[in-house]
Amino acid sequence: MKKVNVLISGSGSLYGVAVIQSLLRSDLPLNLVACDISARTLGLYLAHQAYIVPPAHQEELYLTSLLNIIAKENIHAIFVASSHELAFYSHNKLDIEKKTGVKVFTNLPETMNICNDKWLTVNFLKENGFYFPVTIRYPEDQDKIDEFIKEVQFPIVIKPRQGAGSQGLYIVNQYEDLQPLLKNKQDIILQQYLPEDCGEFTVGICTGTNGKILSGITLKRYLQEGMTMSADSDDFTEITDYCKEVAQVLKPYGPSNFQLRLLNGKPYIFEINPRFSSSTGMRALLGVNEAEILIRAEVLGEAIWQHKILKCSVIRQYTDYLVPTEKINLLQK
Repeated sequence: MKKVNVLISGSGSLYGVAVIQSLLRSDLPLNLVACDISARTLGLYLAHQAYIVPPAHQEELYLTSLLNIIAKENIHAIFVASSHELAFYSHNKLDIEKKTGVKVFTNLPETMNICNDKWLTVNFLKENGFYFPVTIRYPEDQDKIDEFIKEVQFPIVIKPRQGAGSQGLYIVNQYEDLQPLLKNKQDIILQQYLPEDCGEFTVGICTGTNGKILSGITLKRYLQEGMTMSADSDDFTEITDYCKEVAQVLKPYGPSNFQLRLLNGKPYIFEINPRFSSSTGMRALLGVNEAEILIRAEVLGEAIWQHKILKCSVIRQYTDYLVPTEKINLLQK
């Protein structure tokens, strides 16, 4: 089998390092090419080849640099590991694939919009008959606040329509605390609080062409500042199957993550992230190597079988790496 040349963009992110480490564990003959905007990012030194690129918001420069790397390294697939680059790859995906024949594992703008805007996410779930937390917009629905609170009761959640992690998220326990948090705010939502009695779950679903489900894994997550720092793998088949149903309607391409809690024993999704997750590395350790699965299915055309998932817990701990200064200086030049 000839080597498969894989480009990991934004390779210095937590996701990028996880993708590279996952692929290094694979038995496939892979040549891993990393690119990032800074020479002081770890992924560049874990991969087999490394490149510095302009920021993705400098679209013309970035595209030129990207096409040069694709040609020079004969790239077969691109994994997007930086949330700052998702918009660029989403808008240019079809053009890049047509020009180069490369598989770009990201979604088209329509799917990205549904996932990135939490109001559109809720409406997608509602319109397709899935469970959803009761949600209103602010300031558009400010005249509905009293009715909303009467229906869902305190506590309620306030958060931006767009954003990741817990940034800008508030849990409000009484009416007196609500108005100060809403003052001068735009593009936010008020949402039904989902109880954490049963914990919070992150579900990784990989999908191929036409939304074909390639893999699924559910972890019960333990958070610190919005990041999964530990997770349990157990028999969460019902939750995984439910998210597969949602994915079959949404039809994302590549990796996606469904964040949910249980309400009356039912899975209520409150966030869908159309990208690799901070728990990508955890999933690989537990038996679901999402990056490898996508290469096998979408690049090599292999059939993907059900993976045996370990029932175990994972704890994240950051590790320090020594990198020769000469390598950093060489890349910076």
